[in-house]
Amino acid sequence: MFFFAIQVLFWSCKHEKVKNPVMTSVPCEVQDTLTYQGQIAPILSQNCFPCHVYPGSGGINMDNFTDVKAVALSGMLVQSIIHDTTYVIMPPPPQKLLDSCDVKRIKRWIQTGCKEF
Repeated sequence: MFFFAIQVLFWSCKHEKVKNPVMTSVPCEVQDTLTYQGQIAPILSQNCFPCHVYPGSGGINMDNFTDVKAVALSGMLVQSIIHDTTYVIMPPPPQKLLDSCDVKRIKRWIQTGCKEF
């Protein structure tokens, strides 16, 4: 009997089909105050440093606060990561886009004055 119960259990799990799975999304929490060292540098490290460390690709260095702030204040950083076609699109295809929460964080960081600490 035990063996039969185990077979039924495995058979039912193996053939169970899920119809219309529901994707749950985690809300994007963006703090009011963001800093380069606290939140922005880790995003850039993961997504930009592979190409944009001194001497950066295209002359753009993203590995230090001063250079990142200059690119951010020029508008080039946001326009590139939102894929404004009048700017060089970053990250370039076929690489994946930045996470929408990361884009929101970068925008908020710029809007609140590009604080380092």
